[in-house]
Amino acid sequence: QRKQFDFNERIVGLLDKLMNLVGELVLARNRLKSIRPRLRDEALHRAVSQLDVATSRLQSAVMAARMQPVGRVFARFPKLARDVARQLGKSVELEVIGADTELDRNLVEALADPLVHLVRNAIDHGIESPARRQASGKPAAGTVRLSAQQEGDHVTILVRDDGGGIDPEAIRRRAVEKRLVDAETAARMSPDECLQLLFLPGFSTRDAVSDLSGRGVGMDVVQSKIRELSGQVQIHSEIGRGSCFSIRVPLTLAILP
Repeated sequence: QRKQFDFNERIVGLLDKLMNLVGELVLARNRLKSIRPRLRDEALHRAVSQLDVATSRLQSAVMAARMQPVGRVFARFPKLARDVARQLGKSVELEVIGADTELDRNLVEALADPLVHLVRNAIDHGIESPARRQASGKPAAGTVRLSAQQEGDHVTILVRDDGGGIDPEAIRRRAVEKRLVDAETAARMSPDECLQLLFLPGFSTRDAVSDLSGRGVGMDVVQSKIRELSGQVQIHSEIGRGSCFSIRVPLTLAILP
């Protein structure tokens, strides 16, 4: 196992070096393409065109070698969901969709912590107790769906639950109580704007600290991490029907236009 680990590390290091070299080659290619019109040399034009094609193919090949399925991260969540649900006395089924969707390996690794937080939150804050679910006409077991889908040069990852949803008014009141926003400003906010208050540093709906929540460190950290990856995170929620957290990140950060 140690030899296999060392071999994998060497491969990863080699891919990083190749990507850096390809990045330098792309910059040189772009420089040649920018000065080509000024020189008006037909032989130079053909040579730069050939270089352009070869560089693009090399870039694509190296990027493809760095790609890994998000299932590498998703694989840890069934056990996480079972453990959190058991700790909270809830019944939760985790559905995983699109585990074969590929991302740059650095992004796959960087998304692990934000996704862990979102899945735990979905079970802790989103899914109701079995008794409460049955009282509202829902199955006793809640569902958390973790899905990934490629959309052009980006990947969208959704963490969706069929729980009680997020009450914008409760978020508004809590933010004012914790003095994260003044009452006058909060009163002018739309329901969607109230949901964005979840991303404020220090926001928490819990009065007591537990193993899962109440520490005041949460969605703001998730948002900061996603922004570091040149991505975005959005919230959609409907009271009584559940919530969906959407993460959109580029396929790779190795070479940007």
